[in-house]
Amino acid sequence: MKKIFKSLLTRYIVLILMAMGFIQIIMVIYMFSINFEKMMTNAETLDDIEAKWTSTVHKLAPENIQTVVEDWHTTYPDAGIIYVNGQGELQQTWYIKDTTAIPAKWDMATTTRFIQMYYNHPTFTVVRFIGDDEEKGLLILQVDRATFSAVKMESNFLYIASGALLLFLALSLFFFIRILKRLVHLEEAMTIREVDGLPIHTKVTKKDEIGAVEIAFNNMVDELREAKQREEREEQLRRELVANLSHDLKTPLTKMRAQLQYMPKEQTASINYLIDTMSELIENLMAYSLLTADKMQYHPVTLRVDRLVTESMASWYPVFEEQDFEVDLQTMPVVWLVDKIWLQRILDNLLQNVLRHASSGKYVSVTVTKQAIIIRDKGQGFEQQSHTRGAGIGLSIVQIMSDKMDVQLLVDSTQTGTTITLTQ
Repeated sequence: MKKIFKSLLTRYIVLILMAMGFIQIIMVIYMFSINFEKMMTNAETLDDIEAKWTSTVHKLAPENIQTVVEDWHTTYPDAGIIYVNGQGELQQTWYIKDTTAIPAKWDMATTTRFIQMYYNHPTFTVVRFIGDDEEKGLLILQVDRATFSAVKMESNFLYIASGALLLFLALSLFFFIRILKRLVHLEEAMTIREVDGLPIHTKVTKKDEIGAVEIAFNNMVDELREAKQREEREEQLRRELVANLSHDLKTPLTKMRAQLQYMPKEQTASINYLIDTMSELIENLMAYSLLTADKMQYHPVTLRVDRLVTESMASWYPVFEEQDFEVDLQTMPVVWLVDKIWLQRILDNLLQNVLRHASSGKYVSVTVTKQAIIIRDKGQGFEQQSHTRGAGIGLSIVQIMSDKMDVQLLVDSTQTGTTITLTQ
């Protein structure tokens, strides 16, 4: 039941009912004020005055005119009366302020002009025969229309209804502006981000439909923040585990290499190769952990890429020559904005993959153009490579480093060879 009363729809219905009730109250007050004014001032309409004067004069005898005049003056102090006898002579006037416009001799034409002159005149005029008989003369009543103004209910009602409508529209506008403000605040909360990248809480002002959305939004933000904090804790544990594992693995490998010096050389070659491979896998694992945690330092500089590629190939050339690889190197001057150590690591990983996984082709080509670094081999392709020897994590490191340096990595691998292109 409480939810129903707090509903926006319920509030709007109440607003409409209040507006309708307000109109009714205004009309009742208006009618009461009109009736009260009539009661206090004995106000009558001009039609009432005319009917009352007609009834009085039609029943009047000429000898009673003075009595009627006194009675009407008592009731209507501002009224003026004119008496014209049966011969058409102006007999007497009572309480007429300006008698200049009153003819001294009356006939049919004079009476007609007099009636026309006062038609719609500010002075309301009623001309009647005494006793309803022309021979007894005329008794004329004159009264200021302002004293007996008619009440124009239709126009007043229009004004009141228009005012009530404007008031209702103003209340409705105020109602919807408040709703709009709350929606704008909710939108701002969804758009603005805190330091952790999550939306901010919005203030819950009322427990209506919008308030329910605000509460749900705040709950969602809390759940997202808890999930992110849980993810960060798990990521921290994973990085610590990788670091500890790398350290624990390097220690016995170092001891193993130290023990190999006491063994004949012909027996230690394969063991040294395995130790080197294991060390490289551990280094890649450590580097991958640092890159994904955004902990590896990045220092971009303007660099002659062709020179770095030449130096890298010079260090790898003896290894490729020992494996009977055909090496093809073509360079031209080109400058990139990259981290030298990162680009060197990318080249080392790619050349290491060629040496390990494309040995069947016995071919490696490195070309530096104005747009790209292109490394080709004639191996069996990635689909046939053994990922147990570290190709997957090595390429993952290459991809992450390339993305962070804004270098595009494109790999095209088939059964007849692989082409890797780096462009910036």
